[in-house]
Amino acid sequence: MKLDVLRRYRAQLEEVVRMDLFRLRQELQDIEARARLLEERMRVTTDEYLAKAGGGVALDEFLVWQSMLTGEMSKSAAARRMEGQLREAWDQKQGELREAMQDRRTLDCLAERMRLQRQLVQNRVDQMEMDEAARRAGVM
Repeated sequence: MKLDVLRRYRAQLEEVVRMDLFRLRQELQDIEARARLLEERMRVTTDEYLAKAGGGVALDEFLVWQSMLTGEMSKSAAARRMEGQLREAWDQKQGELREAMQDRRTLDCLAERMRLQRQLVQNRVDQMEMDEAARRAGVM
């Protein structure tokens, strides 16, 4: 495989990882906002229950409040778990991006080194041709 093809391929991989990272960032921001909203809703529900419970509540009403709080706690915990999973995926994707960028830089350095080597060889060939032309001009 030619180096230029490999370099383009690695650059494409880097771009794919960047897009994945962007998507993960969006998802993470969304789930963080959802988790904050759920926690706020749970706080409001708890405050409402405490205000109502101060005057006493019937058993069936208590069970309704308890069910609401349990549901909200469950949703909040699920959102926080999802947030943790997305943070792990984000961290992993950042590692992949660093690796892809390093691979690309390595290939870029190799390509530059090869370009310099070709130029050095061409300069030597040019010098040999000029020396040969000068030698012939001096002999004639």
